[in-house]
Amino acid sequence: MYENSGSGASNGNGAAAAANAEQVKEHLRAAKNAAGEAIRDATRGAQTWGRSRFAALQDQIEAEPYRAAAWALGIGFVAGVLMTALAKRR
Repeated sequence: MYENSGSGASNGNGAAAAANAEQVKEHLRAAKNAAGEAIRDATRGAQTWGRSRFAALQDQIEAEPYRAAAWALGIGFVAGVLMTALAKRR
């Protein structure tokens, strides 16, 4: 005959299933913690890199202010030309 053992409690597998579910939960918690730590490490690295690049840029601008001003003027001019061209297309 066919037995309906969907819950698993009738044949003693309920405790094993609960233990297996607990192992899976613990594995997922460990994976979540590892992923979080990896993200935090990557974020710290990106912040360090960004701060060092910003400091280097600041030093370069302080060393050559006229050159930095010329670059800013050129970039502003090109952006203005592009914006004007886009506005005229409408």
